[in-house]
This record gives sequence, structure tokens and C-alpha cells, in this order.
Amino acid sequence: MIDWLTIKHFAIAASVELELDQGFTAVTGETGSGKSIMVDAIGTLLGARADNSLIQHGQDQAEIQCSFSLPENHRVFQWLASNDLASDDEILLRRIIRRDKPGRGFINGHPVNISMLRQLGNELVDIHGQHEHLSLMRKPVQQVLLDEVAGNQSTLTRVGDCYDTLMQIQRQLDQVNNNQASIQERIDLLTFQLTELDQLRPVEGEWEQLEQKQKRLHHVQELSQGCHSVSSRLYLDDSNTIHDELTRLSAQLTQLEKFDPGLGSIASMLEESAVNVEEAARQLQERTSDGELNPAEIEEIEQRFASYHELSRKHRIQPALLAQHATVMRTELEGLSNPDAERQRLEQEIALQRTAYDKLATKLTATRKTTAKRLAKQITAAMQELGMAGGKFEVSLTANRADEIYRTGRESIEFMVTANPGVPPQPLSRIASGGEISRISLAIQVILAGAAKVPTLIFDEVDVGIGGTVANVVGQRLRQIGNSCQVLCVTHLAQVAAKADYHFCVDKTEQKSGGIAVLVNKLDKEQRVAEISRMSGSETLTEQSRAHAEQMLATG
Repeated sequence: MIDWLTIKHFAIAASVELELDQGFTAVTGETGSGKSIMVDAIGTLLGARADNSLIQHGQDQAEIQCSFSLPENHRVFQWLASNDLASDDEILLRRIIRRDKPGRGFINGHPVNISMLRQLGNELVDIHGQHEHLSLMRKPVQQVLLDEVAGNQSTLTRVGDCYDTLMQIQRQLDQVNNNQASIQERIDLLTFQLTELDQLRPVEGEWEQLEQKQKRLHHVQELSQGCHSVSSRLYLDDSNTIHDELTRLSAQLTQLEKFDPGLGSIASMLEESAVNVEEAARQLQERTSDGELNPAEIEEIEQRFASYHELSRKHRIQPALLAQHATVMRTELEGLSNPDAERQRLEQEIALQRTAYDKLATKLTATRKTTAKRLAKQITAAMQELGMAGGKFEVSLTANRADEIYRTGRESIEFMVTANPGVPPQPLSRIASGGEISRISLAIQVILAGAAKVPTLIFDEVDVGIGGTVANVVGQRLRQIGNSCQVLCVTHLAQVAAKADYHFCVDKTEQKSGGIAVLVNKLDKEQRVAEISRMSGSETLTEQSRAHAEQMLATG
């Protein structure tokens, strides 16, 4: 939930600091007092579009900060960890809007782009505005809402993946069927390129060996002279080699052994060293005469080295990958040269993918049907509570043609509504009455909010156009939702505000400097009585209006 919120120089608010609690919180105030500033600020913080107009007049920047606390196992912590934004148990969000520079966003002190604030915000807060019904009119939005309630996200993703794979294979099959001329051009190109590669006959690992040989051949004279010099000094010189010196010294110690037996082991070490020196000289002599160091081979290796380089540039790959590339090209050529076999292979792949798609789509349809029935029953009941006696809500699932498939499954989804008994349901988008749309929208929002998985729900004057008993029902619903998550509701209805666990009042006052100050105060019991009285229509707090307000709070 939201623990605290600070707003600085945002819209007409110079400075607002709030501490919020779990449960249902009402936000009220006179018309034009800026009740929705809290909602607008939170929406902006969580990635909504922002520009200079949101900065308070006379200031260079606006700043919004908000702290969230969540249960230890909440999925948000996994998202934060995967993006290197993890914290302990508190989540701190911050956004700065600047007049002459790009704005900035932060998560737990780390700078992030606005899209990341939006991603995280979608997991933390769900905002229902008074114009929410505008998006509810659209069928794609209705499909998304139904799938969210059904928990279809994973299945929907897999259906979409199957669809994408099917479309890709189908495009390949269309190319085989319809673009034979292009295929022949590709065959000719592959044939030419493979002819060049076959002249080189690249072998896996050969390039690395060529690099080593080239390096040695370029230094063949230096290597030959060096190895010969060392081997001569060790053993091959006519006199005074290291081998001779070690042999002489070993013999000298052997003669002295009769005076000191311990010298025998040292003499053996020198003798063994002489043997090793002789072996080293022999191996050096062999490497000096080794064919690998024959300068005559330089031209042949250089030519092959150059051929590797030339073909790697033509094919735009590393020289070491030429052999693998030739194998891939040869496989493609074989497929293109036998279009019937390629066509059969692609058709088999399409059949397999279609089977997988149908299986997943069938599962998706089943969960949608089950959820649609449950949702229809719940929203229909909510409509009765909201004063639409005899109204009915349905979710229509219309199957697509058997030969048509889509990323979202095998059916289209549309919300159907009738506001009066005996009248057939019509698409929600065709409901003419604005009041009916607003009330139906509220019923849908209340039910969907109850199924929401986000920890904080915000309702911004969604109760416009209702009153009386219906307003009491809305308040009861919001308080009920507040038992399982945090609810903030900007309202003008006393019946709704009286049901809240907590109550904030927004007031706008003119300052001596000529500016405007927005004050947001958390109301105590007496202050709530006065505010409920005002909202009920009493200009002054009388004994009668006080008693009525106290009664509303007591029953709330």
C-alpha cells in the first residue's frame, strides 16, 4: 500500500505531505478545491504523460515522491530484483518534472525511464477515473478485462506465441508456393557461393591452425637461427658446450665422492642435467629442420589465408565460421532444390503448430466461458444494487470462422447490457443514456476492482450522477474492498464518505502574496461530522445537521 506521498509545486499545490493507511480513505472538498490533485500526482508519478503545464506557476520544477510497503512475497520484489532495483521492504518512487529540461524518474534511488515507472505502477496502483467508461466501450479493452479476471495471461501469451510461429511458417510456405522465380534466383546464388566455398574447402578449426602457422612462418629465420644457436651452445659445438661442462663437473664431484659420500647424489643430478641438455638440443635441432618452419610453405599458407579473408568479407562472417556457414547454405540449397519436400516439411510444421494452437485456444475459451458466466452474474447483481432494477449484464463470446485464427484466441468478446427488463441485451457501446453508461461502468469497475491483484485502488469521482440508496451501496462496496486492499476515493457524496475508515479534506485558500495554497488535512471525528454535514447540503453546522452527520458516520 501507499505509506506516504509528498507533492511539491505540482499544479496549484505548493507542498502537500500525506501519510496514508490500509483500508478505505475518502477524499472530499468543495468544488474546485483540487480534490483530484492527489490522484493526478500519483498517476503522473506512475508514468502518466507530463509537461510544463503541471509545474506550479513561478516554479522551475515539480516533484512527487511516494513510498509503498508490500508483503515479503509480493511479485513486485521479483520484478525489482530482475531489474537491479531491489530494496529491503520499502519501495520509493520519485518523479521530477522540469520546465527547461527533460524530466527524471527514480525507483529506490536509481534513475529509470518513464516506461519502467509505468510498468511498476501497473503492479502497484489501479486508478479508476470518472471517464473510465470511455475505454470500456472498446471491445479490445473488454477482452483484456475478461482475461485479467480469468487469470489467462500465461495461456494468452502461449496462444500468441503459437500464432506468431504459425504466421512465420505460413509466410515461408507462401514463398515456396508463389515465388518460384525468387527461389530460383536464390538457388543460383547459393550454387555460385558454394562453388567458391568448395574451392577453398574450409574445415572446422583450420583457420586457427593457419593463424598459428602464419605467425611461425613469418619468423622462420629468427626461429631457425635462435634454435640452432641454443642447441649448439647446449651440445653441438665442437668444444666447451654446456653438456661438456656438466659432464666434466659431474666427473669432478665423482672423484671427490671418496672424501664426501654426500657428493655422489649431487654428481648424479649434474649427470642427469647433462642428459636433459642433450635431449633439449636434439629436439631444438629437429624443430630447426622441421617442415613447418620451411620458408617455401609461406606462399601456399598465405594464399589460403587470403582466400579465407576474401570469402569471409563476401559472406560478412568471421573466417572461422566459413565451414559452418557452408553447411547451412548447403542444407538450404537442398531444401530449395526440392520444393515438394520443403513444402511437405512446412505443411507438417503448420499442422503441428495448429494442433498446439487449438489445444491452447480451447483452454482459453473454456476459462473465458466460465469467467464470463461468473462476471455476468456478479455485475448484474451490482447493477441491481446501483438502482438498475431488472438490468442485466452478459459477456458475449462469438466464435471466429474455423479458418480464422488470431493472437487473442478463437473468439471475439463483447460486453452486452440491458438497462430494463424485457429488453434484449445490446453492446455496451450502443447504450444511449450517459447516466446508464456511468452507472453500468461503476458496477463493472467495482466488481473488477474486487478481483484486482494490485495493492492500491483509486477511484476518482466515479460516483458522479448517483445518490440516495445507490450512494450507500457504493460506499459499502468500497469499504468492503478496503478490507483486502487499500482504497482511495475522491467523492462528492456524503453517503460514500461516511463509509470510509479515514477521511481527508482538501481546501484551497488565497495567500497574502497573491498565490493559492492547497491544504490536505486528515479529519478527526469532529471535523468529519462538520464535513459530512457540509456535503449533505447544510451551509452551517446546526444541531439537526450534526445529528444527521453523526448518524451517517455511526451507521457507516
